[in-house]
Amino acid sequence: MRRGALRAVCTAAVLLACAVTDRSLAQPIAADPPSIDNLSGGSRPEQFLFYSGVDLWRNGQAGYGGMLWAPQGDLNKDGSVVRLFLSDGIERYETPGQRFDTNIFRASILPGWRFKRGNLEVKVFAGPAVENHVLTPDVVTDKLRGAHFGAQVATELWWEPTPAMMVAASASVTSIGAAYSARVATGWRLFDRLWAGPEILASSDEFSTQYRVGAHFTGVKTGNFEWSVGTGFVEDSFHRSGIYGRIGVLARQ
Repeated sequence: MRRGALRAVCTAAVLLACAVTDRSLAQPIAADPPSIDNLSGGSRPEQFLFYSGVDLWRNGQAGYGGMLWAPQGDLNKDGSVVRLFLSDGIERYETPGQRFDTNIFRASILPGWRFKRGNLEVKVFAGPAVENHVLTPDVVTDKLRGAHFGAQVATELWWEPTPAMMVAASASVTSIGAAYSARVATGWRLFDRLWAGPEILASSDEFSTQYRVGAHFTGVKTGNFEWSVGTGFVEDSFHRSGIYGRIGVLARQ
């Protein structure tokens, strides 16, 4: 993977390591610890959630990272929440006589609100966003070349209609390049350890539109980390297709 695409992952990995170290030092050992849901985090209020991951297919690769912060002190309660997101990646496009690489850096800091009603949890966010596009070779007429500032609106949903089934959805729209992305997934709880099921994703900007259909495995817990994996078929508006892969990790503190 290119050096630029690793920047966001490395930053988030440091945050994850710091969060886990701090948690292990701060949490006392109990003689009879309370029951903990392996898919819902720890046994005390969690104010921060740090996440990181990579996304790959044959015409692009990206690393991402960020955090959620609950100013009121508990991510599991209704109230204000702030989402920080960073990503850095490469997108490739080839013609018979030329290859074009675009390095894309994205960042946003989105204040929002969390609502929970029964087994339904919804988060909504809105705030400033920035993107920087570096083209190789340079194309001075490209509308998205260079740095751009704009606004972004995003939402996340998690619903467990039954103890054995989940539905997740997320969407984001930004004024930069008229871009949007959306994901819908459903899954079933396996071995009381993880969720597994199908997912559908779509994304678009002024350059291209992309669709994905695949499967995900979510909530695989190892120590203080929770992992998710996704893979499947991808096709874009240039009629390029292939297999995509995604792996993510998060830690709560």
